[in-house]
Amino acid sequence: MAKRTIEIDDDLDEIVSGLCSEVCEDFLDYLEQNPDLDDFDDYYQARGCDFVHEASDSSTPIYYSDIDGLYYLYGSEFDEAYSNAGIGDGSEDNHRQVTIYCYLSEKAFEEQRRVSDLWDEREAEKEEGESSLDYMRRMLTPEEVAA
Repeated sequence: MAKRTIEIDDDLDEIVSGLCSEVCEDFLDYLEQNPDLDDFDDYYQARGCDFVHEASDSSTPIYYSDIDGLYYLYGSEFDEAYSNAGIGDGSEDNHRQVTIYCYLSEKAFEEQRRVSDLWDEREAEKEEGESSLDYMRRMLTPEEVAA
């Protein structure tokens, strides 16, 4: 019997990190265009929810080899996210891809909740004279980018 070795590109962390960065950047862009924003829910209703779905969709792998590799490594986490989403019965032709989309959406919404929490804390946390936009930029910009 011959043995074979298969390599799988495990880029899930990079995909999630990029997606979370997009979520933060979208909020900052919206805040820059709407400096009088008071309630995070106004952003969420106007653009935030749709943005998460669009960004998650565009971050979901489209090639079978990428889908199958990630599913092999993280299938149970993907299936859990799919189950939590409550959107199907698992009989879709592209079920594995759908589970990855659900997982990425879940991570993006978690990041959006983090941004919302930072927004809610801004008045107590921002420095004297600092605008809400500058505070959010400071809080959402990775240290290695800001340096």
